[in-house]
Amino acid sequence: MRMRIKSTAVLATAAAAALVLAGCSGGGTAGESSSAVAQSSLKSTGWTTADRSSIKDGGSLTLPIDSAPANFQINNLDSGTVDDQTIAGVYLPGFIQFKENGDWEANPDYAESVKLTKDSPQTVEIKINPKAVWSDGTPITEKDVEANWKALNGTNPAFAPLATNVWEDVDSVTQGSDERDVVITFKKVNADWPSVLGGIYPYWAVDTPDHFNKAWAKGPYAADGTTYVSGGPYIVKSFDANGGVLTFEKNPKWWGDTPKLDTIVFKTVSRDSVAQAYANKEFDAFNLNGSADNFKTANSRSDSKIERSLGTTQRQITLNGTSEVFKDKSVRQAFAQAMNRQVLAQAILSPVKSPVTVLNNLIYLPGQKGYQDDASKVYGYSTDSAKKKLEDAGWKIGSNGYASKGGKELDVRFVIPSDNQNSANIAQLVQQQTKLAGFKVTIDTVPTDDFFTKYVTTTTRDFDATYFAWQGTPFPVSSTKSIYYPADAGQNYTGVTDESLGKLWDTANAELNANDRIKDAQKIDKVIVGVAGTIPLFPEPYAWGVRKDLVNYGPAQFQQSSVKWQDVGYTK
Repeated sequence: MRMRIKSTAVLATAAAAALVLAGCSGGGTAGESSSAVAQSSLKSTGWTTADRSSIKDGGSLTLPIDSAPANFQINNLDSGTVDDQTIAGVYLPGFIQFKENGDWEANPDYAESVKLTKDSPQTVEIKINPKAVWSDGTPITEKDVEANWKALNGTNPAFAPLATNVWEDVDSVTQGSDERDVVITFKKVNADWPSVLGGIYPYWAVDTPDHFNKAWAKGPYAADGTTYVSGGPYIVKSFDANGGVLTFEKNPKWWGDTPKLDTIVFKTVSRDSVAQAYANKEFDAFNLNGSADNFKTANSRSDSKIERSLGTTQRQITLNGTSEVFKDKSVRQAFAQAMNRQVLAQAILSPVKSPVTVLNNLIYLPGQKGYQDDASKVYGYSTDSAKKKLEDAGWKIGSNGYASKGGKELDVRFVIPSDNQNSANIAQLVQQQTKLAGFKVTIDTVPTDDFFTKYVTTTTRDFDATYFAWQGTPFPVSSTKSIYYPADAGQNYTGVTDESLGKLWDTANAELNANDRIKDAQKIDKVIVGVAGTIPLFPEPYAWGVRKDLVNYGPAQFQQSSVKWQDVGYTK
């Protein structure tokens, strides 16, 4: 299903609407030019496209990951990172795929058709490709879709998925004319119904809470629990959990175009080592993640190019509204006002010559229809205003410059992952900026592998403030709900909400008129900005170092989740 994805580059998946973004033309690569890339020069898809006839047969693609999947069920609370999502795309079937502009269409490898067949009650019919099978020979059928719905609709709390978006509005999933005919009937209209059809698990991996939580904890397994299984062009060959290396080989039961590559390898590497490893030709492509050193190192490789695209990464700071420090909304707003978000954006984007833009909306990105500045009205940068908010809330600035109340200093524990220089840079800048308003920020660096499993979770919330990214989907309205509502939602790391949001999201998700839905989403944005649990910083375009002969893979705004892995390879 398409929830928001978190990623530690900051963590993430940001708001990407199924709309063509304004000013998308031209494009290409950028080398050592001293001038920044203009936002308008970036395309939605930045990789080099090539026909299958021009691609070599064979070869291996090695890609870096921050950490191996904590669970191969990416809807599990321990999972859901950008890396997890990328890996899942190699072997999980999906009934829809995305075009460059973010519009969706049926994925012919898996579905003959995906259609809205009735408005009342809202009914969707999927005719599954009769050739589609799991690699153990089991056909992909309605039974799989029905099991996914039951696991992800929120009615059984034992499943505890990251998000229940869209599936919670489904009344039934039944078989139509045969087992390949899926009929989904909604009890409540949801405009983003295609969003849950991008990744489907086999029924045996999700049919019980125990299977949902544990069956794929150590790998994607067939019903026997020991054999690897795939519904895609590649299948797991080996998984070294200790070394963090996951190797895929061709799926012999794949019914589509023969995959070009022999193997795809995902290898764990620290953020501070990945660029040099790429320069040493240990990797074939990597995200520069806003690092000037990475940019320089990538350019030092003779057979390398820099590819860029528009992005869906929304970098932000999350505040724990259940902590002693930030339980008061006015203190959260004061912390936001004490930050100079323009300076934070420049610190990350300028070194790789990406356009610098401050993000002032939590639903839409700049350039998307519906984007408006809601954030600066609530917490535009002002040290004086931040101080006043604290004083109005009963805090007093002491002689040491820090605020205190009832004998307790206003000490913010800012948790960041290790091996991530960007996170460290942001934390240090926030520490310096907010000190001027009375905040004492203590930076706590924790192991990267533990960041999203022990610290930044909805059960532990072991932080006061933290920095990561949300990676968006082409469905920005429904996909954001689980981040902001309700307070105990699977992705609401802030732990706070506004009770009016439930009805607002119900209204927006049931609105099929695009313009009216935007107005509904703008109402939502004003409310979640006011809650001040998530402080938007900046949208990040993608900039990657890529081996020159690599095609059909690289940076992409919408098609990143629709990579045709069988078409990825090297030119002849």
